[in-house]
Amino acid sequence: MAAFGAVNATACATTYVPPAKLGPPRQETAWPAYLGTPRHDAAAAESLNADPRPLWTVDVGRAVRGSPALGETVLAVGTVERVVALVELATGQALWRTRLSGTISGGPLLEGDRLYVATEASPDAKIYALRLRDGQPIWSTRTESVVAPLALEGDTLYAATETGEVLRLETAGGRVTWRRRLPGGGAARAGPVPAAGGLVVATTADTLYLLDRATGEIRSRLPTPGAVLATPAFDGRRLYLGTTDGHLVAVDLPGLTVAWDLTTGDAVYGAPAVARDTVYALARNGTLWIVPVDGPARARSFALDLTATAGPMPIASGVLVASVSGDVVLVDRATGAARWRVQLDGPIEQPPLVRDRQLVVIAGRGDIHAYR
Repeated sequence: MAAFGAVNATACATTYVPPAKLGPPRQETAWPAYLGTPRHDAAAAESLNADPRPLWTVDVGRAVRGSPALGETVLAVGTVERVVALVELATGQALWRTRLSGTISGGPLLEGDRLYVATEASPDAKIYALRLRDGQPIWSTRTESVVAPLALEGDTLYAATETGEVLRLETAGGRVTWRRRLPGGGAARAGPVPAAGGLVVATTADTLYLLDRATGEIRSRLPTPGAVLATPAFDGRRLYLGTTDGHLVAVDLPGLTVAWDLTTGDAVYGAPAVARDTVYALARNGTLWIVPVDGPARARSFALDLTATAGPMPIASGVLVASVSGDVVLVDRATGAARWRVQLDGPIEQPPLVRDRQLVVIAGRGDIHAYR
């Protein structure tokens, strides 16, 4: 299939201001997928202090969209004000801010010395590579509006758009190697998942597609019981997804067949997570589901008395959940009891994250809170 060229970074309408303080030249810990890993278990081995205390708070803009990208010493976020900001994890100091051509919804990815981020078509949709040290654009590629998270696999970047187009790009210079328009007219709000046998893309037209990673050809498709709005979790064997019609579904790959389908009692807007042999999902009505991957009949559920659009985050000492009203709760996975709770400004739309016993939460007014 014919390749499509990238727009050179020097020609784009990006506002670049030299930073007050430089970021690190690189980070050894990559953040190549939504929530850090395909399983969404980046914090599974992490613990928190029994009573975490506020460490710092920083305001980076009117509203942060998407999940942050965490390195060892910094985190990166995107905002509705078309800004990508880099923040120092130890102090909360904002190191640099780069204004891009459109609103950022999916959050950035991080690898080595650069960040990758996509923008909506308001006013101009592009995919960017930014230099981690100072936010300077390395390249940009014009595309259709992207609200879903990106996915990174080696030297390849995948994107899915609001109009149902899927793209594969080279990370070296942003060259598009293929584009594929999905049938059915659905938008992609969940990030694409590089998986066994191909690339999995879910759409709001209640359909899951498996594409050939080399060509973008549609290899198979599967109807889903409702729309998938959050990036599915993938454990190397199965895909786990939540739907707006209140289902948690396990899909075997590469066959794209349903292994099991659990009714959750309400819509699942946030992304499931897989930690070891257990799937975690949080329904809108605040019911936390804990499901053995090979034993859905042994699923347990806890009613947490909150409303949630963010998925859960399993850690070693429990399960972190957050609500639209601003509650952040560490839940005991054995009893469903709250082990720790804090109230912030809502809505909290992304799962809390933990790195080196430090809790990071994106609150409703664009402020980032850290606890230790």
